[in-house]
Amino acid sequence: MRRTGQFGVIGLGRFGTRVAAGLYDNGAEVIAIDADPANVDGVKGDVTNSVVLDATNKDALRSLALNELDAVVVAIGRDTEASILVTALLRELGCNKIVARAGNDLHADILNRVGATRVVYPEDEVAAGLVRSLTSPHVIDLVELEGDIDFALLAIPESFVGSTLRGLDLRAKYNLTVVALRTTDPETLEPAVVVPGPDDKLQAGDRMYVVGNHESFERIDQLT
Repeated sequence: MRRTGQFGVIGLGRFGTRVAAGLYDNGAEVIAIDADPANVDGVKGDVTNSVVLDATNKDALRSLALNELDAVVVAIGRDTEASILVTALLRELGCNKIVARAGNDLHADILNRVGATRVVYPEDEVAAGLVRSLTSPHVIDLVELEGDIDFALLAIPESFVGSTLRGLDLRAKYNLTVVALRTTDPETLEPAVVVPGPDDKLQAGDRMYVVGNHESFERIDQLT
C-alpha cells in the first residue's frame, strides 16, 4: 500500500494504540511513541515505526523531527501534567497541528492554552472519528452512529462551489443526506448554520453536516 500522510502518536494506551493503528490502516505513515517498552512492543506490528522515548524530554522529542509531520496526536492518558508539557513542547518545536487528548474540561482548556490545535476526549468513537478526519481531505469531524452509519462535518470539495444541492443530487450519487449547512450569512457576513434549500448555491468555504455510510465518505474523498 502506498502511504499518504505522516503522523506521530505519543502515548500508547488503549486510545493512542487505536489511533496509531487506525491511521496506519487508513494508509498513513505513523510513528508511535511511548516511554514504556511494553506499550511500544505491542504496537510495532501496526505502525510504520515505534520508539521508546520520554516525550517530556525536549531534546529527545526534537530528535524525532515531529514538526515535519502532518499532525501529532498527544494521547497520554492519566498523566495530565505530562500531556500538558508534551503539548507545549510540540508547539515550541514548531508542530503546526497538535491533537491532544483531554480527561475533562479543565484539562482541555489548559491544552488549548499551551498549544493544542484540537482537543478530543478518549471514547472509542472519538478515536475512530479522529482517524477518519485526519486521513480524509474533506472530513473535518466524524461520529460513528450505529452499524455502518456515520454523522460528519464535511468541507465541500472545490467542484461543489456554485452548485445547488438539487444539481449535486448527493443522495442519489453518494448516498449522503445533508442535514445542515455551515455558511456565511450574505447580509451580516457572519457564520451561520442553516437548513439549506434545494436551490441554494454552495459557496467556497461552506461546510456540510451529513449522514452517510463508510463507502459514501470514501467516494467523497476522491473528489477535488
